[in-house]
Amino acid sequence: MTLEDKIIQALEAGQWLDFVSGYNLSDDADEATMRGHAIGLHNSGRFDLLTAIDAFDGNGDSFRFYEIQKFYSDALPQLAAEPEAMLKAVRRLVDEGGPNRNGAFIARPFRDWCKGTGRAIAIAALLDFSTPHDGWYLRLALEGVSTNDPDSALDWALALIADRHGPQCIAALEALSSLAPTPALATRAITALGEQLEHEADDQILGLGIYAAIELHGRGEQANPADTAKIVAIAASRGGTEMRRRAIQALWCQWKAITPAILDQLIGIAETAEGSDPIVVDHLDHVLYQMASGEDVERAIAIMRTLLSANRGTLTIHSFDSFEHQLLTEHRARFDTLAVEWFVSGDRALGEAVMAVVRKVHGAPIVLRPDLTSFGYGPTELIFLARKAVGYLFMAPISAASLLMAIMRTGISDAVKGATELLFDPLLVNYSGVLGEHLRDAAKDTNDPASSHVAAALHWLKTYLDGLHAVGRVKALDPSERERMIEWRRRQQEVEDAMKAGEKESILSQLATKVVLLYGNRSVTYVPSFGDEPGPERRMVTEMQSHHHSHEYARMFVVDPHGLDLTLRHFRVEQLRT
Repeated sequence: MTLEDKIIQALEAGQWLDFVSGYNLSDDADEATMRGHAIGLHNSGRFDLLTAIDAFDGNGDSFRFYEIQKFYSDALPQLAAEPEAMLKAVRRLVDEGGPNRNGAFIARPFRDWCKGTGRAIAIAALLDFSTPHDGWYLRLALEGVSTNDPDSALDWALALIADRHGPQCIAALEALSSLAPTPALATRAITALGEQLEHEADDQILGLGIYAAIELHGRGEQANPADTAKIVAIAASRGGTEMRRRAIQALWCQWKAITPAILDQLIGIAETAEGSDPIVVDHLDHVLYQMASGEDVERAIAIMRTLLSANRGTLTIHSFDSFEHQLLTEHRARFDTLAVEWFVSGDRALGEAVMAVVRKVHGAPIVLRPDLTSFGYGPTELIFLARKAVGYLFMAPISAASLLMAIMRTGISDAVKGATELLFDPLLVNYSGVLGEHLRDAAKDTNDPASSHVAAALHWLKTYLDGLHAVGRVKALDPSERERMIEWRRRQQEVEDAMKAGEKESILSQLATKVVLLYGNRSVTYVPSFGDEPGPERRMVTEMQSHHHSHEYARMFVVDPHGLDLTLRHFRVEQLRT
């Protein structure tokens, strides 16, 4: 039986969708040939491939849905059909897709089908905009017309915008950004759009308008900058959440193609973003990542600084994880100087941002080595920087110490003295273990101007520890059994909470199943044969392995927690005297 005979047999038996969904599972499948035969049978009038969609019943089978949707998305532009039948079939495919995948496959094929003479107008006449997707179908129809007749498509869209009839106007505004393929048409569209938005106050209309204007301006080789700037100014003065989302989306897509003046306008809108809006934050993260990926890292940093300062409590640098990653990988040296700038600014939001980045990095601690001579700071600023470094980076003592060593390298005596004292107390007094070992290695580098000052701090530490040990053990100061139990339970709860928080962010929790073993040092799992493969179950043995992690508690957290906390808080909130 030939392939065409199999197709005819499936169509005659009403099993066409089953045939389509299972066709690619056969070894000799030739989808292009099968599709060509089916389209020929449809266009000859012998069978109706669109009516066959009425029997669609996905039953939650994603593979079946994908195969059927893929066939129709490839075949749709070539099918001869009445607009009413086509619209009905596309609606069924979109509805069957469900909320997470409706329209993704069928949008471009339907738009391409609408290129045919008179088809888009006929589709528009069938829409009553009583269903959520009717505006979407109108938009695709407009885009279809624009492919062959951009002037007519633009006139149609502008007429719908001028009429302001709800969904039709929205659909035309959404389509407008993809119409007008030449600078001349883009200029005309922006001019007309500016006139329509002159007295507009609706947030959604302003959002769609600013997005369309920026897209047309950018793709149209910076077409009509004057009217584009006017539209941005109008939207910025009257719009709200939706306007801000669309403006930043346009910034994301066109920031390289627009004029510097309009770019500054959009950045001004971006800097008013609220940290509580996840859509805006996500768009901004993409913008900042792209800027940091090129030569505009300073612009991205300036935007980030404004956002963090204005949204302390609702926005952190972790909200922009793509930009944060780019800063630590591609601009690692810039982060060192950025930490200095943000600490010396005295802005708590910026100080917390540096602290968040440093503490986010696992494994080897971040060692900061900024060249402070270029900043031109005097002793007052350098001592202020040292106190900020200790205040914010106390829980990352090696990072804090590295910044103190950078201050020591300046050779400014008062600043060196202050940094050395802070290196000893509170850093070395609290972290004599890991930090002490790190600094002993650093003190051996005689070519480093900071090494002698580090050695002095280590000498003070030795004197301090010798004094502690000279007292010996005072049994009267030993905690009671009850106090030991309370502290053990507190630390156990702290570790459990940390593990739960880590599991939430770990990709392993999404890939693996958690199993709790009550006893033993291995687990045994029996895996059944795959599919129709014959054979007994396979016995899989997983041997348990040990894993450990060490953490050094600050000594004063035990001896004087409130005093230490007060000191660090004072370091963080104090400001430079003016």
